[in-house]
Amino acid sequence: MAGQKCADLPGIAYDQLDVYETADLPESDQNTDFYEEESDSIERLHISASEAFNRFKGKTLDAKGIDFSDRLSKRLRTGYDARSGDWELVGSGEKETPLQKYQRLQCEMKELVEEVAHLKDTVKDERNLESMSSVLLCSQVEDVQKRLAELCLEEALGSELITNLADPQGSQLRRLFAQLESFKLSGVPSDKPGKTKTEPGVAGQSDTVTYELTYRPEQAHLVQVSRVADLEQRLHKLETILGATSDKMARLSLDTQHKSLVEVAQQLSAKANLLDSAQLDHIEGRLTALAQKMDSINEKTAATPEDAERNQKVNELYELVKKTETLSQILPQTLDRLLSLESLHIQAVDFKKSLTQLEALQQQIISNLQVNDTVLKDVQGNFSQNLDTIRNNISRLEARIAVLNKK
Repeated sequence: MAGQKCADLPGIAYDQLDVYETADLPESDQNTDFYEEESDSIERLHISASEAFNRFKGKTLDAKGIDFSDRLSKRLRTGYDARSGDWELVGSGEKETPLQKYQRLQCEMKELVEEVAHLKDTVKDERNLESMSSVLLCSQVEDVQKRLAELCLEEALGSELITNLADPQGSQLRRLFAQLESFKLSGVPSDKPGKTKTEPGVAGQSDTVTYELTYRPEQAHLVQVSRVADLEQRLHKLETILGATSDKMARLSLDTQHKSLVEVAQQLSAKANLLDSAQLDHIEGRLTALAQKMDSINEKTAATPEDAERNQKVNELYELVKKTETLSQILPQTLDRLLSLESLHIQAVDFKKSLTQLEALQQQIISNLQVNDTVLKDVQGNFSQNLDTIRNNISRLEARIAVLNKK
């Protein structure tokens, strides 16, 4: 609702709800169409980052000692020193390639210019003949350097030839692969395979390429021997450090509980990483807190009266722990063994229970058999007595029948 202070103002509907009109879409989804004027006088550059990176890859720009001022002084004005790649000198007795010779001359000319500039800075008496000769030498060196820079060996020979000169063995290998590819592409299969005949030395020469590959076994043997010698040297260093006995190794593996040098080295490296400045502050804070807790514990123990019996029990427990410390190493293995045999133990307990039940049932059957045997004996005795009684009765009956027949 509109406020009471706006009730008397004209054009305000104070008896209606306030409505704030906004666009249907949020501001992030409202795409504004910008008109971009097209003109031939505006040059649009399409730059590829990958092409620019590949073009200037391996090149450096040295800004040391640059001077673009127009002051008049004896010091040589130098600009940026742009170099590309790493330059290397050939070993003694090896032949220089034209590219290596060109790079060596550039490097030597730069060093010569720097030395002459240093001589010009140290000159104090211009009347000295040596100083005048150094100035003349500087001008000649600058002229030679300009000629060498104008040579532009990279542009004159091309990048492919420069690459071949820098790596002659690699260029020969690439040339060999190129010839093989061209030979495979130029080969035309015959129309009737299996029926064509080629004369040796005449027709076979046009379709075959012969390459001679030389192999020096002594070079491979030398490389293998050098590797073995390097390995023996490293083993000798390890034996020198560790010694012939296992005392040093035992001291190394005492805290880490590892038996191999690799595991010990990894453990020591992890401990050395803890000596980082960021970790040291954290460790120092924890040690300070631990020292404060130890001090508070010492104060509490000093304030409370000592209990001789409790101290004796603690000492006995400590001695017991020291005695069982050697057994603590085999406890994990024993626990794993017991866990693996748990199912076998359960089966053994079940079998024992079944065997006990079987023995009880067997005893019950035996007792029942004994009772049945006693009952059977009683029945047999009763049967024998009854038979005797029946026989006596039959004999008496027969006697009476006989007496009756006689009458």
